[in-house]
Amino acid sequence: MLYVIIILIILVLYLFVRLLLLKKELKRVTKEMKNNPGNESMNMDFIDRDLQNMITEVNALYDQIMHIKAESKDEERKIRESISMISHDMRTPLTSVIGYLQVAQRADNEVEKNANIEIALERARYLNGLVNDFFEISLIESEQVDINIERVNLSETICEEILAESPEIDKKGIVPLFEQSDRDIYIRADRKKLSRIMQNLISNAVKYSDGRLEFKIDDNDPSEVSLRIITDSSAAVDTDKIFDRFYQSDSSRSKGGAGLGLYICKSFVEMMDGSISAKRDGKTLDIMLTFPKA
Repeated sequence: MLYVIIILIILVLYLFVRLLLLKKELKRVTKEMKNNPGNESMNMDFIDRDLQNMITEVNALYDQIMHIKAESKDEERKIRESISMISHDMRTPLTSVIGYLQVAQRADNEVEKNANIEIALERARYLNGLVNDFFEISLIESEQVDINIERVNLSETICEEILAESPEIDKKGIVPLFEQSDRDIYIRADRKKLSRIMQNLISNAVKYSDGRLEFKIDDNDPSEVSLRIITDSSAAVDTDKIFDRFYQSDSSRSKGGAGLGLYICKSFVEMMDGSISAKRDGKTLDIMLTFPKA
């Protein structure tokens, strides 16, 4: 009986000491957490294994918090940059519209007045295009774009957009080459989004082309259709960044445009389960797209 009492006393003393040590370590944990404004990893040097496991989870939570904070700061920086760029891109044509309308208002000559009004209208159309781009970007970023997939004739869409861009194409003396223009090649895509993609790509190609504009379609693959838009251009283009938001080959942003067109193209193509990339070989710029085959 005496041995049992001694063992119980020893056990109670052990538990009491263990409890005191655990209480001391918990106080240290509380102190470290209070004095840890930077959410840095906490010390893992504890006697109790369960307490060590708990601190491991706390440290993992701290790491996650720091990651979220870093992402939040980066996103906040991007938003500030976007607002700054949007303000810059919209202010220039808006100022131009007001300026030409004021000149037209003061003009005594009817011809001069009409010429200035026409320029103001042209800049207003450009401004309207920017507003539409910014609206589409807001939908893309908020994941509110509606995609209606259907069977679409890719060749027909390309021909329609070439025809729509014909005034600028003729102005630059470009003769588009599209050997498959008389063939019906169908893909699965959103008709309106596909037209928007082709409009942006063709307009951009014409703007920077040195004379060549070629379209090549490969529909031999049973699951997808490939399209290449090939131009010769002396413009400095970074093919790794060409589809980035607000990217422009002219870093001074002096040639107009907000650098959103190709970003919108990439976003729409990927929403339709396709892909888009760019390759540069000397003066030749090759834009490559793939779409699911219909």
